[in-house]
Amino acid sequence: MKNNQKQFYHKSSPIEEKMTYWPDLNGCEAAFAIASITTAGPLLIVTPDLLTTQHLEQELQFFLKKDKKHSKILTFPGWETLPYDHFSPHEDIISQRLQTLYQLILIDSGVIFVTAAALMHRLPPKYYVEANSFVLNIGEKVDLDALRKKFENHGYNHVTKVMEHGEFAVRGSIIDIFPMGSKSPFRIDFLDTTVDSIRVFDVDTQRSFKVINNIKLLPAKEFPLDELAIERFCHSWRSRFGGNPLNSPIYQAISSNKTHPGIEYYL
Repeated sequence: MKNNQKQFYHKSSPIEEKMTYWPDLNGCEAAFAIASITTAGPLLIVTPDLLTTQHLEQELQFFLKKDKKHSKILTFPGWETLPYDHFSPHEDIISQRLQTLYQLILIDSGVIFVTAAALMHRLPPKYYVEANSFVLNIGEKVDLDALRKKFENHGYNHVTKVMEHGEFAVRGSIIDIFPMGSKSPFRIDFLDTTVDSIRVFDVDTQRSFKVINNIKLLPAKEFPLDELAIERFCHSWRSRFGGNPLNSPIYQAISSNKTHPGIEYYL
């Protein structure tokens, strides 16, 4: 996509090596052109900015509303931070990115929107999101201490009150968690070591209101925080940067199994 929806390029599969070019597209013609080729398989649409992505997504939903089979539309947002900023991307952005990465493994048709800037950043390997995701079911027997440690290794923050993505709280036999990729947080009630119930709850009132059978738990970060990952990070830091690493707040935080604002840019 170039020049504010004026031009659109479509490259077919590597086997065919064919390029299609539509010049001078105006209004919603670009979205209509995309809709006409969604049957070709998953399409990656690269846009110049987020505003173009939002407009195209809204228009494409209209053209694909009757095509249930190929109407899957995913957006892979950028971090919306500057390189080496001293703060990390918002948790809601990371949540959407991880949800899209997880769904990419499963879809065989549809459209994925990404800005050119977001496309430039390195991503975790394909197996990372899948290998670090798991389903928790009602009736499942779970070691609470092991589950809590698993949440921490997956990048979830232990808090007293769950309010946003990537947080979990433990109160006796109850665990509240707001998984990445989920629209709502969940309250897991244990009976001894068995998952007795899973309910959706409201972050404002903290009241649960809907019972579900299971939840899908994605990792909370785009990188692991287990012992092997920390060891690799520390080794890479010492090999790339001079001076005493213990003088660096970033090195100290990661070596202590804690995240640090802006750590994503050191991947």
